[in-house]
Amino acid sequence: MIQFWKKYNIPVLLVVLGLSISSMAFYNYHVQKNLLLEQMKNDAEDIVRSITAAMDRFHDIKSTMSVQKLISDVSLGLEIFEFRYIEPNGTIRNSMFKEEIGQVYETDQFDRIIDGNSSLGKFFFETRDYVPVMAIFYPIKINGELIGIIDLAVDISDYKAVGNKQTPDVSLLRRQTDITNLLKAIEGSINNSTLIYSKTDLNDFLSHYVETAKNIIQISLVNHQGKIVVSSNKTMVGANLRHADFPPPILTEVDGQPIYRLVMPNVAMIDGSNEELLLLTDAAPYVRNEQRLLATALSTAGIAILFALFIARAIYFSAINRSRDEKERLEGLVKERTHEIELLSKTDALTGLWNRGHLEEMMEREFKRARRYQHDMAIFVIDLDHFKKINDTYGHLGGDEVLRQISRRVSSCLRTTDFIGRYGGEEIVVILSETTIDTATDIAHKICVLIASEPVLFGETTIPVTGSIGISALRPEHNNYEEIFSEADDALYISKKEGRNRVTVSMHNVIMI
Repeated sequence: MIQFWKKYNIPVLLVVLGLSISSMAFYNYHVQKNLLLEQMKNDAEDIVRSITAAMDRFHDIKSTMSVQKLISDVSLGLEIFEFRYIEPNGTIRNSMFKEEIGQVYETDQFDRIIDGNSSLGKFFFETRDYVPVMAIFYPIKINGELIGIIDLAVDISDYKAVGNKQTPDVSLLRRQTDITNLLKAIEGSINNSTLIYSKTDLNDFLSHYVETAKNIIQISLVNHQGKIVVSSNKTMVGANLRHADFPPPILTEVDGQPIYRLVMPNVAMIDGSNEELLLLTDAAPYVRNEQRLLATALSTAGIAILFALFIARAIYFSAINRSRDEKERLEGLVKERTHEIELLSKTDALTGLWNRGHLEEMMEREFKRARRYQHDMAIFVIDLDHFKKINDTYGHLGGDEVLRQISRRVSSCLRTTDFIGRYGGEEIVVILSETTIDTATDIAHKICVLIASEPVLFGETTIPVTGSIGISALRPEHNNYEEIFSEADDALYISKKEGRNRVTVSMHNVIMI
């Protein structure tokens, strides 16, 4: 056996290599053939999606999906606060707030409209989300039939307050005229769009679609009874097809021409009903590609080609791996540096607390969140007593060390959900979300005690430090976070005036010590 291998090892290796190359070539042929068939199926499905997308645009016209764009185009400079298009049954079809679409619209005013206790098309005044608005439920009718209701509300915060029993001033009457003109324009657009849709001939549409496409032979819609209801070939309309005429996706021949046949069920194209779409496409290019693949498979041979492919493959994947690793490394560095830069832009370099700019963003965000979800919120301002004297006595380096250590002490008393930042100089601001005034007061007293509990160590020197604190909490009459902050700042002034090293609470416009 050893002698045989030594004598015939090269021919054996050549035979094995030849068989291996041939096997790989034919395997590649079958794989590529299946890929071509899969590509043909995907192309056919893309065509179906394109057709249904085109028809969806007609459905969108009918269902007034373009009303939103119309609002922006002809809004006449109105500051529209809320806009909805509601179906007669109360379902929201369009809305400025996407999360509402598909839900049932329920308000007292709208319920009175539905119950017949109030009429459509009249302006009324109410408050929505703490904002006074002038609103109207405007009917959309076609041939006397109600097909939808537009709920349109305009912000009138800049106008004189208007009660339900008061007559609007002249400027609001002009606004009403502008709104009425806008609603009439929308109504006209809806009516015209619906008329266009109703006159659309799907047979002509599909026929034109086939004419403009090079590889489509026929498009037909078949109902559940097997009857062709729409077709690019009008002579086929009304014909009945057997279930056998609806095989799975298949490559076949019709009158000697290779075609690919695809049946797509549940295609909503006619009045929302579901039909089966029968698509016939020209498969001649795919047949030619398959023949080329077979010729390539039969002609594939040679050790040099095999080695070249293996070497090329090895080099390719090696390069890809190196490139991927380098890319991941660089992306990691970029993310790390970006995070560092972002933190630097929001952080006070001396204390490590949030800086004033980011702190004000947090106050505004927490104020809006508390108002929206009706949560408690408190703010207190801390000022280090006689800080100028500390700077004058121990120098600015001593003052800096005081700020650093006191900032750490204050931070240790807070929760992870609280925000603390250096507002400027020796002032530190703390935002307590979902916190009552009593809880905030307890925390402030703990901080005040902790600040004064022990002096700050600066080299060999100890620096005694105390702090004054002013507290304010969110109340319904607050319009912005600046009002809460101003009350806390006023309370801080009282603390300093009454002797410092104390906590003062401001509540209901009454300062209590």
